Amino acid sequence: MDDYLYSAAMTYHIMTYVSLKLGGNADYSEMMSKLVPVMAGFGWTLTIGLQPMTGDFTKLIHVWEVSDFDDIRRGLEGCATDPVALDILSEMPRLLHTEELSIMVKTPYSP
Repeated sequence: MDDYLYSAAMTYHIMTYVSLKLGGNADYSEMMSKLVPVMAGFGWTLTIGLQPMTGDFTKLIHVWEVSDFDDIRRGLEGCATDPVALDILSEMPRLLHTEELSIMVKTPYSP
C-alpha cells in the first residue's frame, strides 16, 4: 500500500453528491445552513458546497474536511442519534432523492 494513504497528519475529504427533488433547493439550503454548525461540532468542516449554474439544478456537491478519521464515524453517528441533528434532518426525506458519500484523500501531486 502507498504510504501517503495512511499518514498520521492526514486530512480526509468527504464528498457528498446530493440529488434533490424538484423545487427543494431553497428548503434544502435552509436545512444545510442549520446543519453545517452541528457537523462542525463533530469535527466536520464544510470546505465548499457547489450547485450548478447551468444544467441539472437538483444536483449538489459538498466537500467536507476532517482531520481525524474517527470524526467521520462521529459525524455519521451524530446525524443518527443527536436530537438537534435529527430535528434538522427530519426534512431530508421530503427534499432528497439520493445522497452518495465518498471518503477521499489528496493525490500525491495535489498542492
